[in-house]
Amino acid sequence: MHDRPAAETALNVSRIARAGRPRRLALLAALYVSQAIPLGFFIEGVPAIGRDLGLSLRDIGLVQALAAPFMLKFLWAPLVDGWGSKRHGHYRSWLLPLQGLAVIAVIAIAFLDPRSQVGLLLPLAGLFMLLAATQDIASDGMAVHILPRAERGLGNGVQVGGFYLGQVLGGGAILLFYASFGWRAALLAMAAMLAGPLANVLTFREPPRAEAPRRVQFGALARFFRRPGILPWVVVLLVYRSGDAMALTMAKPMLVDLGLSLGQIGLIVGVGNSSAALVGALAGGMAVERLGRKRSLVGFSVLHGVAVLGFALPALGYGSLTTIWIVSMAAAFAGGMATAALYTHMMDRASIETGGTDFTLQQSLAVVGPLVGAGLSGLLAQALGYAPHFAICAGISVAAALFVALALRDLPGERQASTSR
Repeated sequence: MHDRPAAETALNVSRIARAGRPRRLALLAALYVSQAIPLGFFIEGVPAIGRDLGLSLRDIGLVQALAAPFMLKFLWAPLVDGWGSKRHGHYRSWLLPLQGLAVIAVIAIAFLDPRSQVGLLLPLAGLFMLLAATQDIASDGMAVHILPRAERGLGNGVQVGGFYLGQVLGGGAILLFYASFGWRAALLAMAAMLAGPLANVLTFREPPRAEAPRRVQFGALARFFRRPGILPWVVVLLVYRSGDAMALTMAKPMLVDLGLSLGQIGLIVGVGNSSAALVGALAGGMAVERLGRKRSLVGFSVLHGVAVLGFALPALGYGSLTTIWIVSMAAAFAGGMATAALYTHMMDRASIETGGTDFTLQQSLAVVGPLVGAGLSGLLAQALGYAPHFAICAGISVAAALFVALALRDLPGERQASTSR
C-alpha cells in the first residue's frame, strides 16, 4: 500500500473518465502555463527590468534566490498530499486559494516602487514564489490523480508545453508590457494572466480519491527511495538532462562570440527555441503512447544528443545565421520531446496516494544534474573550446540513453502500471 505505483482502482478510473479528457487537458494546460509565468518573470525578466531601473547588480543577483522555493518544494509536498477537502476536491481545495493569493500578491507588488522599495518588494516576491511553488505541487498531484495511464504521454506533453509557454509569457510578454507601459501595467498584466486558470479550477469537478489520504505524509519521501530497483531510476533523473543543460548554457556565449547582437539572440532563444520546445513537448507526448514508454525515453535522448551536436557546426565556422536558427530550434524541439518522455515516466512512478510528493521529488532530483552540468560547462568550454564541448554534451545525452536501455530493463513500477488501465 505504501509503495503502490500510480495505478488507480477500477472505481477511481471510472470517476476520472467521467471528468472528460478535454477538460482534464485544458485544466492542466492552464495550471502549468500560470505556474511557469513567475519563474519566467523573476528569473528572465526582472534582471533586465532591474538594470533598466538602475538597481545595483547586488540587488539584481538577489532576485535569483527567489527560485529557491521551486528547488525545495519537495520538503512540504507531503502536506499538500495529506491535507485537503474531500467536499471541494483534495487538490482543488489547494489550487483555488493558492492561485487567488498569488494574484493578490502580484497586484500588491505592482503598487510598490521597485527603485525605492526593494526591501518590501523582495520579501513579497519571495512569498509570491512560495505560493507559486506550492501551487506547482498541487498541480502535480492533480495531474497524477486525474490522468489515466493511456493519457499520460499527451498529458505530460501538454504540461511541459504549457510550462514553456508560461516562461515565454513571463520572461517575454511581460517584458514587452514593461517596455511599453511601465512597471505597474506589466505586473497587473501578469496578475490577469495568473487569474485565468481560476475559472478552469472553479468549474472542474475533481474526482474523489479512491482512498482517504493519511494525514502524516512525510514518510513518503523516504518510502520513495526504499522502492525495489529505484536506484537506477534516480541515476536517470540525475543525468538525463545534464548534457542539455551543459550545451544550452554555453550556446548563448558562443552566439555572442560569433558576433550576433543581443536582439538576434533574444529572437532565437525567446521566440524560436521556446516555440520549438513547446511543439516538441506536444509531439513527444503524443509519440510516447505510440512508441512506448521506454523506447521514447531512449530514442528521444539519442535524438537530442544528435541535435546538440549540431551546435558544433557554427562553433567550427560553418554556420550561417540560418544554420544557427535551425540548429538551435532542432535542439529545443528534441529537448521538449525528451522532457515529455521523462515526465511521463516520472508520473508512472508517483503513487496515487502521494502523487504530489513523488512527482515533485523526482522533479527536484531531475534538476540537480543539469545544475551541476551547467556549472561545469564554462570550465569545459574554456579548456577545450566550443566544438569539443558540444560533442561531449551530445555524448552525455547518448550515454544517458544507453544507460536507460541497458540498466533499466524493467523500470520500477512499469510492470504494475502497465496492467492498471
